[in-house]
Amino acid sequence: MDNNYNERRKEERTEATMSSVEFAVNTLELVYQFKIIETSASGMSFIIKEGSAVLEHMKEGMVIDMKFYPEGVREAPRFLKTKIMHITKSALPRYKGHYQVGIMLVGDI
Repeated sequence: MDNNYNERRKEERTEATMSSVEFAVNTLELVYQFKIIETSASGMSFIIKEGSAVLEHMKEGMVIDMKFYPEGVREAPRFLKTKIMHITKSALPRYKGHYQVGIMLVGDI
């Protein structure tokens, strides 16, 4: 692990309480599912492998209906409107070759 990584975000990050997020992009017929890696007071982030076709169809500011799967298998998934806040190449060594997508929950579907 790179100990020289300089955290620039202002909000404290915590371990994710949702395990993954699933969504379809209007221009693609496939449903995509990604691992949520962290949460903050105002949102969450998940990772997408560099070169994934879905990246070409996502833009900052887009609002997408997403299905969130909680950590516990006993809980039902939640459907939420979600705004893409940023799509940034990950600086974390653990996620080399991935983009980190920051999202903000904007309401129930």
